[in-house]
Amino acid sequence: MRRRLLVLVALLAFASLGAQHRTPNFVVHAPNAQIAERVGQYAEHYRREKAMLWLGREMPQWREPCPLHVKVTMDGPSGATSFHFGQSQVLSQTMEIQGPLDRLIESVLPHEITHTVFAFHFRQPVPRWADEGGSVLSEDDLERTRHDQLARDILNQRRQIPMRRLFTLKDYPRDVMCLYAQGFSICDYLVKRGDRKTFLSFVGHGMMHGWDSASASFYGHKSVEDLEEAWLQHLRETRKQRDTLVAQNKTKPGATLASRNLVRTTAPPAQPLDPAPVARGVMPQGDQEGQVFGNVPPLPPGQWQPVYPTPGPTITVPPAPQVQLGPPQFIQATPVGFPR
Repeated sequence: MRRRLLVLVALLAFASLGAQHRTPNFVVHAPNAQIAERVGQYAEHYRREKAMLWLGREMPQWREPCPLHVKVTMDGPSGATSFHFGQSQVLSQTMEIQGPLDRLIESVLPHEITHTVFAFHFRQPVPRWADEGGSVLSEDDLERTRHDQLARDILNQRRQIPMRRLFTLKDYPRDVMCLYAQGFSICDYLVKRGDRKTFLSFVGHGMMHGWDSASASFYGHKSVEDLEEAWLQHLRETRKQRDTLVAQNKTKPGATLASRNLVRTTAPPAQPLDPAPVARGVMPQGDQEGQVFGNVPPLPPGQWQPVYPTPGPTITVPPAPQVQLGPPQFIQATPVGFPR
């Protein structure tokens, strides 16, 4: 009996250490084997999907699998991916995600995977606004809507970071949500004006030749300030469109049911949203400010060339490969959080 108790205690102790699952590009460490396998399947799926979406091609298999640490909690979802650059490539990378399992799979994981796509493409640290904003753009409708509303709130409160300063930030500012929300809003605007290839070329050109030159070369604006005004005008116009839609759907006195314009949705009412989205990174501590992806200095000018040096046609994304995914039921949330 005593021996059996010792074996049972040993098994319980071993189980508490979690489980590990290996895929071609990830080593997933999770609380149990089922979660580890499920996250691994989604990680490979998003790796293919986001590379095709942003680059138009799959990334080659990594030389070393990326450690992916999963912590399932009831706290707000978050994630972090660190890179070590050298020899014009990513030498190593590590990913950590934590929060409710459904949010990890639907938003945090595609966000962090997009960081790896950008790192592979640029082969050096990416400006924070583009790295975080583009990664939020890869999340689900719920997070994109929340970040859009937050960006508008920040502008209404005059808390925004001027675009010229935002483009040059290499570290997280104190008001980190301004960077996330503005970065997302600007990325969303630029991608809608062109496509993802043009956006990546704009970022690469700006890193090497300056943002005024990039604004003129890819979007026809003579300066960053002109580009900023065009972005703000876009936000004003989308607000007017929403206000017009709301006004058209108000019932006039004496109107009959047949004369009303009704908006019908098949999805259930959206759940109440938190007042602000959750940052997909951790705010640096005082002694950490100034660190950029492990303190690896950027490559000297001339040693990096963007994959797409000039704007090109819109990418036609082929159907996603058949992947055996787990059973989660994704919530189809109707975007509702437009300007106040």
